[in-house]
Amino acid sequence: MKAIEIDLEALVKYNLTPNQYVFLFLTHSHQYAAMYKFVQEGPGFSTEEIHDLVERGFILNFNQSGYYYMDSFVLTDEVGDELFDQSPERAAREFWNTYPVHLFDRDRNEYFSLLATNKDQFIQDYYLRVGHSSKKHQRVMEALRYAIDNRMIDMSIRQWLDSEQWEAILDLKELQQATLN
Repeated sequence: MKAIEIDLEALVKYNLTPNQYVFLFLTHSHQYAAMYKFVQEGPGFSTEEIHDLVERGFILNFNQSGYYYMDSFVLTDEVGDELFDQSPERAAREFWNTYPVHLFDRDRNEYFSLLATNKDQFIQDYYLRVGHSSKKHQRVMEALRYAIDNRMIDMSIRQWLDSEQWEAILDLKELQQATLN
């Protein structure tokens, strides 16, 4: 994982630091390798930040006293439910099932699959990049539906996700709506 989108509303609502939000997300998504890398090669998480999360009931600490093994923390159910979509497959499956199955190549006079990718890996990647946030998923779905309605899909599902095509589509939609008004 290279990027995490931080929900600023959650920071304010729960009085979290960006580091605490990252800790909660990595804990929730079981991204322990990324967490350890952040601790070893980056600024890491302070003992105070983690202790604060435990004290306020955001996480449970299954470490022995004085130890902070990152994979020995668990989000409490109520916090996890409020901050992150708990189903790692729901949003990705909606996206997968909405994406066009194939496209006609006029030059070759044949159809080719737009879903030619490892589906399980795609679902996992979609969740980490988009699906954990219902707001972001809704924006992606809005862009996808607009792209389908306007015949703008010209790449595989994997390319669409990796290039974050929804940003360009939503910009174009906004521009076209402004032009009409």
